[in-house]
Amino acid sequence: MKTSLTLSAAALALSAVAASAADLPARAPAAAPVVPYAAPIFTWTGFYVGLNAGAGWSGNNNCPSMHAYSGGVVNGVVTNPAYAAPCDDNSSAAFTGGAQAGFNWQTGAFVFGVEGDINYLGDTGSNGYSNYLYQTVSRTDYYYNWNGNRNGNMLGSLRARAGVAFDRALIYVTGGLAFRNANHDDVIYAANSVGGAATATYYGNNNSDNMGWALGGGLEWALTNNMSFKVEYLHSHFNNDATIYTTTSSTSPYNTVAFVGDRNDKVDVVRVGINWRFGGPATSAAPVLARY
Repeated sequence: MKTSLTLSAAALALSAVAASAADLPARAPAAAPVVPYAAPIFTWTGFYVGLNAGAGWSGNNNCPSMHAYSGGVVNGVVTNPAYAAPCDDNSSAAFTGGAQAGFNWQTGAFVFGVEGDINYLGDTGSNGYSNYLYQTVSRTDYYYNWNGNRNGNMLGSLRARAGVAFDRALIYVTGGLAFRNANHDDVIYAANSVGGAATATYYGNNNSDNMGWALGGGLEWALTNNMSFKVEYLHSHFNNDATIYTTTSSTSPYNTVAFVGDRNDKVDVVRVGINWRFGGPATSAAPVLARY
């Protein structure tokens, strides 16, 4: 009897312990370790290609003069100061558009690079200059009318760039070599009165002033990591200081003078563009602690 009571008491105790264990909370899983995450920083370093479009203003200043010419040597000016031709200042506006490519390298907030571009410039057929010269040495009654016409439809440059980056905004200056394909067709005729019939006519073509310099600046904004938008101004300057046409007739006074044109050409361009960037070395900010 005592044995039976003891066994029953033991069974009741075990049941109570089991019930208490069932009521205990489940053990929570271990927390994930803290992993540092490096947030990437945008960089301007890398290659890019793009397109641009805008407006170009071409200016052509010509200050012609007439000189004594003998034995293949151009001597002093013989133009009468009272009738000296003023400088012609001709300008025209035209559409321009084309493509560019380059490379940027960023160190800190500073960005350095090189860029080349080639563009169409709708400047073909624009007027150049027209002026009268007045001879006083051998024949004071002769006027020489110099007419010119500028033709060209290509403008390009190869430039260095330097700027300061404010994260995705870049302010820069740029400068370097400018080139184009313009031709200058000139006609000079002599007459015994202003507007009179030509008694001698000289023709010439000069394209030796197709190299010059370019200087400008702009603002570029990165729309995404691989695409940027820019607004840019660029001034290109071309000079030709010695366009010489000498007389070809042995009849006086045509064998005594040379015509010299001091020409000064410039093109100002305002344009917008878009670049597709290929990125450079990966850079990172300080680690940011994040839980996963």
